Amino acid sequence: MHVLSYFPTGFLSLFSLFFAWYLLPLVRANSYFVISQPTKGVQWSNNAVNSVSWTKGLLDGVNSVDIELARLSSDGLIFVARDVPASLSTGSLNIYLQDIPTADDYYLLFLNSTHGVMYASSQRFAISDSGNGTAASPVASAATVTVSGGPNPTVGFATTFPPSANGVTAPGWKAIEGASRPLVALTAVMAVCLLGGAWTVL
Repeated sequence: MHVLSYFPTGFLSLFSLFFAWYLLPLVRANSYFVISQPTKGVQWSNNAVNSVSWTKGLLDGVNSVDIELARLSSDGLIFVARDVPASLSTGSLNIYLQDIPTADDYYLLFLNSTHGVMYASSQRFAISDSGNGTAASPVASAATVTVSGGPNPTVGFATTFPPSANGVTAPGWKAIEGASRPLVALTAVMAVCLLGGAWTVL
């Protein structure tokens, strides 16, 4: 008599599923990205410095972001900054606006424009010509980017930060040093599934 005949039908499948499910919490999720400024209803002003700030996961692997300005009611993007350093859990950037079309349906998009991966979008805010904006005060330690004109697909990013901030990692083990725990957990889950499958076949 085969050793597996002592177990009820489907027990081994449930056994492997149980251990796979048991090991999944070892995979940590550090992927969150929240734009804290501008908030909903804030009004930015042309010919003034307006601040952007964000909070993100520290070990999410996002070391730089591209920032674009979009409107809900019209086509086109205004390319603000490329490769903005984002390796810390909090960050900020000052944006000086010149002759940006006024409207109340703007959004900031934080993304990797090379791969098309969007990390976050801000809440809806307005841009006006008046100097009485309600934007938060500029952050003294943050870089300032000057953006002018409306959407134009032939104009690149207003500012590109140095390539040292683009998150390129050395090859080999250095490339996965922040992902060692999830990789071990994933390998363990795969091993349990393979063992369960082999046990079922035998």
